[in-house]
Amino acid sequence: MNLSLKSLKQYGSLIKFSHTLFALPFAGIAFVLAFLKTQDKTVLEWALLSILILISMVLARSAAMGFNRIVDADIDSKNQRTIDREIPAGKISTRSAILFVVLSSIGFFTVSWFINSMAFGLSFPTLLILLGYSLAKRFTWLCHWILGFSIGLAPLATWVAIRQEIVLEPLLWTLGLAFNLAGFDILYALQDQEFDKKEGLFSVPAKFGKKNSLWIAAANHILCIVLLFSAGIVSGLGPVFLLFLLITSYYLFQEHKIARGAGENFFPPKFYQIHSYISLILFGGLLADRFFYLVVLSG
Repeated sequence: MNLSLKSLKQYGSLIKFSHTLFALPFAGIAFVLAFLKTQDKTVLEWALLSILILISMVLARSAAMGFNRIVDADIDSKNQRTIDREIPAGKISTRSAILFVVLSSIGFFTVSWFINSMAFGLSFPTLLILLGYSLAKRFTWLCHWILGFSIGLAPLATWVAIRQEIVLEPLLWTLGLAFNLAGFDILYALQDQEFDKKEGLFSVPAKFGKKNSLWIAAANHILCIVLLFSAGIVSGLGPVFLLFLLITSYYLFQEHKIARGAGENFFPPKFYQIHSYISLILFGGLLADRFFYLVVLSG
């Protein structure tokens, strides 16, 4: 049993399950908004759909992160910051990781088929995008935006699962999340600036240097707030949500403050903790706004 629990923990670390948890509240935002617009499902259908969406997200993210760890194993083994990751450290074999990715991918396609035909049809290009971002840093410094968009698909994918349509509302949430993650990833890549240059890898810090990268990351986060503000307006959200969006802006500012003050050191745990708060704050803002509107104003 202890061995099984240890293996489960190692696979959870391999796929960075915490990153999946970051995207879940954004999927939750799309779920709530789509739920409020959809009247033709029973309680049982909603419960089943919720479970299928959750499983599909976990499987897709697992396939993507597993693939990332496989293709980056040689790079990770040379980087002091990543040398202890599961494959370079020998905790998980490459063969086991490949099997894990294949099974996760098949599971994702299967679950998408049970959701609806549109979700199934889009599951193939979606997984291609999710897997493709792992290779992007080998040929373009636009890799941060490819990563952001791949994870940012969570709101749009959730909307498709419920409404079977692609419209402006979920697209704005997706783009807001995408620029949020792109800005974060640029800051994160500052830790590997010299390593990326040495290994011939592409990133904004390796291409433009730290000072310019900080400004580029800031521009992404400003655009993120603008897009999330627009998404809130299009979704009919009011002042309560905007207050939570203001809190989100404060936390993004704190991210940049930590990155600017880190110097040549690796970022402290607080940097990642702050990032994890953002999606929860926005989801909480949505719930608080709808509660205020439906219960307080309508009551």
